[in-house]
Amino acid sequence: MDSTAADARAGKRARRAPPAAGDADRISGLDDDVLLRVLKLVGDARDAVRTGALSRRWLGLWTRAPALRFASRLVSPAAGGEEHRAALERYVSFVNGVLARRARSGCAVECLAISISYTNTYAGRSPERPLLQAASVDAAQGWIRYAFEHGVKSFAVDLHDVPPKRDEHEEDSDEEEDGDRHRHRDDDGEKGSSGAEQPLVIIDELLLPSPARLETMRLALGDAGLQFPTTMKFASLTDLSLERIKIARGGAHLLGRLVSPANCPRLQKLRMSKLRLPSSDEGMQLDADVLSELWVEDFNVRSLELRTPNLRVLHIDIRCHELLRVSAPMLEELAFFQLGRTPPRLEVDGDLVHVRSLKLYLIAHRSADPEIDSESDSEIDSESDSDSDSESESESESDEAGNDTNILLLKHCSSLTCLDVILAGPKVNEDDVDMITSSVPQLDHVTSLTVHVFDVFERHDFGVGVASLLTRFKNLRHLSLHLPCFDSLLYDYDPPEGLDQCDHPDHWASDEISMTHLQEVELTGLTGTGCELGFMKAVLTSAGGLRKVAATFNPKCRQPERKMDAFESMLLDQGMRTSHREQGVCGGIVNNCCCIPLDD
Repeated sequence: MDSTAADARAGKRARRAPPAAGDADRISGLDDDVLLRVLKLVGDARDAVRTGALSRRWLGLWTRAPALRFASRLVSPAAGGEEHRAALERYVSFVNGVLARRARSGCAVECLAISISYTNTYAGRSPERPLLQAASVDAAQGWIRYAFEHGVKSFAVDLHDVPPKRDEHEEDSDEEEDGDRHRHRDDDGEKGSSGAEQPLVIIDELLLPSPARLETMRLALGDAGLQFPTTMKFASLTDLSLERIKIARGGAHLLGRLVSPANCPRLQKLRMSKLRLPSSDEGMQLDADVLSELWVEDFNVRSLELRTPNLRVLHIDIRCHELLRVSAPMLEELAFFQLGRTPPRLEVDGDLVHVRSLKLYLIAHRSADPEIDSESDSEIDSESDSDSDSESESESESDEAGNDTNILLLKHCSSLTCLDVILAGPKVNEDDVDMITSSVPQLDHVTSLTVHVFDVFERHDFGVGVASLLTRFKNLRHLSLHLPCFDSLLYDYDPPEGLDQCDHPDHWASDEISMTHLQEVELTGLTGTGCELGFMKAVLTSAGGLRKVAATFNPKCRQPERKMDAFESMLLDQGMRTSHREQGVCGGIVNNCCCIPLDD
């Protein structure tokens, strides 16, 4: 007898049965469709199984739940390798058992999500790690087959390999880590730097059926390998995410083919994060007619060419060594960063006239003498070979080239209204060169500006860079300034009040800063320095139509209540009519918030 039909009849009988006297269980009297919707919201399949203990009405109902989510439980950090392997085997066996039962019942799974996590003190560089990774990859291969064969609509697998805590002897640079990731090769199988065979997930049309119903898929493989298919079609796929994957040789070309209209005709959202090619010599061309959102982060591709006529959202944060070419005439939201010191050559096909929101990275100052940086670089790289020495460039030259690339983007976005800037490059020496006022054009069409001050600044040297940036705007309505947790806040100084006093000229006295149209100001991470008070006074003096100020003080600054009192008093003296102060909790840290709106 069909188990699904039997379960349905049992549910109806239980629903018709009158409740016992005084029984207030109204949930069990609901229709199956409603209860299945409840089960769809349960975060872990094991908890869904336990609902059978609630009452006879729930017994076996979980076997028809449309969504199944499995999350492995972390083993104690003190456990040995055998315990971790045994725990993984039990977990995989449980997942496979549930899926086998669903396959036999004929009741489809619409949403399937499976994750495996290792304890952060055990995984990483343990000698047992390759065995755990290999077992996880084997299991993932089977789960992919299940999803493809049984019409799953939403599928996610996450092999969450958490690295161990690092000590002071393991301060490897990002370059060294990238190099380690690149040293796997494609012989008979993928091999890592240790020479051991690299676990490999294979998606191949000869081994797997085309997933006709699959709409969303996320593969996060914990730095395991992945071999892409050549011709497999994903007819219904609209959302694809590929994360933490070592791609087999030639995979950049196959990846471009995979997401093309021929194989993914409906693909609208694509995310590629922490993808590693075996060599940095591979380039990728992405042609996607219906793609609307694209995120590319930490991908060691040599060049990237985008031909995406309907792209609306683009987030680029990659080490692209040679060329980034963008053809996206309908783009509306853009974030652009580049890892590494040497920016790529950027080519934009036409103006980005529809872009309203842009986020990028700018350097405020560079050394006036590039030879200083060149000498510093040569000392650091003294052991490198002559070829790399001859090709090296100073940090100042790289900073200037990076700014030029970002400024080129600004010029292409002629209809920009919202700009978000990560600002670096403090003024260290008096003769350091201002890279903002000399290069960034006037941006009178921008009405909203957000500035994230990078943590290379200190409490008294961020102002000159921010002031230079503000001279580029005349029509701001909204301004947000976010300060980092400055290093000086983490140490004790004597006297502590000396940290708050400024010994430099007023950064905000420039007549070129105009905030006539400013209506709202948001400040976070304040520490109570004279720089900050001077900034706020300049804003109030210039902004006659200011309606609201929201300020948050860094909880690590000394005497935050006293400083908030002084800040609030200054605002009221400058014409603010009403004030409101509250204490909130953000991320587990108590922040002192001073929100002071103006009455109409």
